[in-house]
Amino acid sequence: MLLRPTLIDNSRATNKCMTLNRIGIICLVYFILNHVVRCYYMPLRAYNFPIIALHWFIDPSFLEMVIVIGGCFYIRSVASRFCALNDAWKRLPQDLEEIPGEWTQSEITMSIECLRLLHADLCEIIKVFSLGYGMILLGYITLSFISLLMFTFMYFAVNYPSFDLSFKSIIVWCFPLIHSYCQYSIFHMSIVVYASLTNEKKREIISYLRSYRISNLPFHTKLQIKMFMNQMPEFESNVMSAYGIFNINLHFVLTNLILLFSGILTLIQMKDHPTISSISKTVMVYFIKQYGNLYNHTNS
Repeated sequence: MLLRPTLIDNSRATNKCMTLNRIGIICLVYFILNHVVRCYYMPLRAYNFPIIALHWFIDPSFLEMVIVIGGCFYIRSVASRFCALNDAWKRLPQDLEEIPGEWTQSEITMSIECLRLLHADLCEIIKVFSLGYGMILLGYITLSFISLLMFTFMYFAVNYPSFDLSFKSIIVWCFPLIHSYCQYSIFHMSIVVYASLTNEKKREIISYLRSYRISNLPFHTKLQIKMFMNQMPEFESNVMSAYGIFNINLHFVLTNLILLFSGILTLIQMKDHPTISSISKTVMVYFIKQYGNLYNHTNS
């Protein structure tokens, strides 16, 4: 069963694909420039394959960029399909009444059935995403959270060389930390915004269904509306989530912030613990070994 061509508008989908392509290009340029600048200001002491490979997988890593861009592209594609479905519903005749020469009642009924089945398929796609790609997002979100938490702690726990307290020196010293937090926020908020948009567009059609007085509709049209309304609660739980562990929405952002600050405070309180002290010394030794030139320059 196919929708009438008058219900389909491909211009919006094309514009959204172009926007996503631009975002992908911008992220790629950012990734390259970031590593070029890092190699210029923080040159490695030795160049071999393991070190170079590790250097390209540190923050921002290529794998991280692929996960974020791929996830946003997939989620935005699903949201675009829900938008197209909602737009198609808006193009149905007002009050779902027959229009002589344009719409017959059977065409209206078949279009509603087609939109209902498409909505069910899109809800199943969300479920597949949550169980498939959601596992990757769960690993990414967890590891990036731990990485930012440890980076923040190490940034203040390790005894850095003394420097003057001028505004410029403080900004230069804090820039890597600010950069990490900005990148973390942008990547995570991109996923949250697209996921929230998808969930919102999925529920938008409910308002259209409730606006009709089905008592005045023909039997078959009324039946399709009732079936549509009955299937909505079944797919209510199909939302963008990270493998079902947690839903990707604004509640996740607030929880993430609370856990981040709680973790930082906990690590600060445990700074003198033998395990934490050992980790700090190990990281400092590795930093001096890999970036000794920068460390010596800072000391001087």
